[in-house]
Formats: sequence, C-alpha cells, structure tokens
Amino acid sequence: MYRVFIAEDEPAAMKHICTIIEIKCPGFEVVGTADNGRSALEQIEKLQPDVLITDVKMPVMDGITLVKRIGEKYPEILSVIISGYQDFDYAREALRSGVCDYILKPVKPSTFQERMRVIQGKLDEAYYVRRNRMIREMCRGILPDEKKFARFFPSSEYYVALFRKNGLPRRFVNSRGIEIFSIRDEQMMVYGRDEMEALYICPRELLFHNSFYQLMTHMAEKEKASAAYYTMVLREEAVLAIQLPEVIKMLYQTLDYSLIIGRKQVIVKEGQSLDEKANTGSGIWNPYLDRLEILVKDHAPNNKIQEEIKCCFMKWKEEGHTQLWVEDKVREMFGIFRRYHALDESIEMCEYFIDEAFYYAADMEGLADNIRQILGRSMTEEAKRIKIDTPEFFEKIVKYLREHLAEPLSPQDICEVFGISQTYLSRLFRKYSTMGFNKTLNLFRIEKAKEIMKDKSSLYIKDVAAMVGYGDQFYFSRIFRSVTGISPTEYMEKDGEESLI
Repeated sequence: MYRVFIAEDEPAAMKHICTIIEIKCPGFEVVGTADNGRSALEQIEKLQPDVLITDVKMPVMDGITLVKRIGEKYPEILSVIISGYQDFDYAREALRSGVCDYILKPVKPSTFQERMRVIQGKLDEAYYVRRNRMIREMCRGILPDEKKFARFFPSSEYYVALFRKNGLPRRFVNSRGIEIFSIRDEQMMVYGRDEMEALYICPRELLFHNSFYQLMTHMAEKEKASAAYYTMVLREEAVLAIQLPEVIKMLYQTLDYSLIIGRKQVIVKEGQSLDEKANTGSGIWNPYLDRLEILVKDHAPNNKIQEEIKCCFMKWKEEGHTQLWVEDKVREMFGIFRRYHALDESIEMCEYFIDEAFYYAADMEGLADNIRQILGRSMTEEAKRIKIDTPEFFEKIVKYLREHLAEPLSPQDICEVFGISQTYLSRLFRKYSTMGFNKTLNLFRIEKAKEIMKDKSSLYIKDVAAMVGYGDQFYFSRIFRSVTGISPTEYMEKDGEESLI
C-alpha cells in the first residue's frame, strides 16, 4: 500500500480527495494531511510518504514552494499539483519544478483514479529498482536502514533459500556472468550474483505448498538438467522480516564453506546437509603435495607428475573436501611449480585459469584434468599442434554458438566439438573477448530473442525462450531484463507501439 500525503486548505476539497482515494484507489492510503505548506513539510519529514498531493494556493507556504522543497530533500517522493484553470501559470512553473502530474479542479473521480493508476505504475517500478538495490547490498553484507527496509519488505515473515548451480562465482570482474533479478511482477523475489545462482525470498503468505523445503527441492529438480551439480541452502521455517539481512548472510557463508565440487547438496538451517555434514578437511594432514613437490624438484617425467596431480584430486574427492579447501591446495600446487621454475605463466594468469577451472568443473575428475593441463604445459603444446591460437579460430567458435543457440550448450560441449581443452577455451575467451563463455552465450541468446520477437510478435514468451535455449520462461525473463533493462513483455509492447508510428 503506497502512502499519500495531502496538502489542501479547503476542508471540502480535502475530504473529496480523501474519499476518492479510499474508494477508488485501493493501492493507496492517506497517512497525513495539512492545510498549509509549512505544516505539510514538517509532517512529510516524519511520515516519508510516496506521494504528495498539494493545492497550488495555500497560506504560510504555497504548493509550488512546497514541491520545490520536497524535490530538493526527498526526490523519490512523487508530487501532484491540484489547481484551477485560473492558476495555469502556477501549474506551468510546477511542472518545471519536477511535479509528476497536474490535475484541474473540480477534481473528477474518474480522472483522479486514472492519474493515480499511472502514478502507481511509476511507484511499482521505483520500488522494484530500490528493492533490488537493497537485496544486492544485503547479499554483499551491507545492512539496510530499518525504516527503509520495512517499506520495501512489508510482509511480517519470509522464507529464504539460496540455490547455486556448479561452483562458486568467479572473482574476476571482466569474466563474471550476468547479475539477475526477478521480473517486476514476480511475487517471490529472486536475486543472483550471476546466472548460475538464485536467492529466493518468499513472503510467508504466498506459500501454497505443504512446506518451503518441498517447494525448493521441486524447483531444484527442474534446474538440475542445466547444471552438472547444485548446492541449495535454505531455512525450513519462515523468519521475521527484520532477520532477513542476517539470514541471507548466513546462507551465503554456509554456501561458501559447504560447496563440494561435483556433489549435489541440500543444506538445511545451520549448514547441515540432509545426507551428511560437509567435510572441510580442517586439521587433516595431507601428504600428497609433499610427494608432488619431490617429483617436481627432481624434474621427474611429466607423466609421473601428471599422475601424482590426479592422485591428489581423487583422494580429496574421496575425503569430501570443500571447494575453498581444494582451491587453497591448488594454489599450493602452483606455488610448488613456480618455486622450482616449472611454470611459465604469470601469477595473474594462473589465478584467472584457476578461477575458470573451478567455475566450469562438472566434477573433481574434470577439475583435475583442467589443472593438469595448466601445470603440464599442455596448452602450449596444443596450440603448436593444431594452430588454434588465432582470431579466426575463435571466430569459428563464436559462429558455432550463434548457429546453435536453441541447443543446450556448455563449455564441455564446445570443447568436444572443436577438440580442445576447457582450459584452452578459457584462454581463447580471455584473449579475444572481454567476456567469459557464459556471459557471451547469454548475450547472443538475448540478441536472437529480440530478433524473433520483432519478426513474430504473436509468439508466447515461453516459445521465444525455448527457441533460444531457455527451458524456463521466468529464468529467460530475468536474464532478458538484466541485459535489456525491460521485460520481454515490455519489449514486445514497445516494439508494437513503434511499428504503429
């Protein structure tokens, strides 16, 4: 319910406007009134309404001055001027002062209702954008202002779950995926740091399933086809709205410290898996890197070193170590190779390749292969063997992506088609593109979707989504809005309006 403040010095006119809002405008409520501009300004500072409706001529402080003051101090408040024909010059000045709308007296209920409908659409969009900003900040550990938080999260209780496909997000800015939000009309709020993730925030009153756990596991099963594995962290019971920031922080911490490469997990409450508690490996002495260091130091044959690296990963898989633990050991591996001058890549480039290897790995076997390719210098040999380190070869990959957008495409699929390693595919994108594989693929798909919607405006959104490789139309809509700034429906309506001009 949006909050309205009314400034009007005529009691009959004030009552008339209040009655129209009460009967004709169910999305609004009057939270305060004043018969002069100064009193209105003082009350607005405390009440923080969404809309100010004010007459032009009032004692002490007129409506034009009031609107200017509000615009300077609270630009997010939408102002509406009400006045007669004889005050048109005042209205013109008000419009220059940033007034949202102007209504002539006598106020007709039907006209007022239509203007408020338009204002509600503007507020819906503004709340959507500001709520998304708040969700993003909470996910980054920034605590919101309590008063503002209550405005954007009005339900008393919420269910919360965090769902992640494959590994943890990449750390490099230029290779991150597309940040996603729910589309505006979705009642369950969704946020993802990239397209592989979804934080679900569900008002308690929306839950029609037997339990939130059942709802989320059902959604996870729908998503599993597009992921090698997934990790879901949730709270089974609803939490108070004021607890959301801390609960979201806890979910992300649990995800970071529990995700295991290649293992499907559903983790409830305090990070306890339904199957077993994830083994972090803390305090476990690990002799495998000691043996690897001896081999590297003694310049053992490459095949022995490669086998030892694989042995490490298979033992870590058996012991169930988390991604963060394994990342730490992999960096130790790279340190060993660098210490004995067995690695030519720079530290920065190695960090990039490690990042990519973990992000795309479907399991520990695949991760081991990627790391072995980097440390075994196989990339250089591969490039010499088939001469693929060229812009022309990269363009062949890009062309293939564009021609197969409707198909399920993963880095592994592309590597099989072109006979290259995943590590080398990452290197090609690093060298010849400003974006990583997933972001490039998503942008191509949205670009194609826009073309389809222009040519075939009668298609359903779900059909367009399927034609560019998205099985879930809501996921497609989120990606579409993140890329274009508007939903697919708004895009099609806008395109239709332009074609009529």
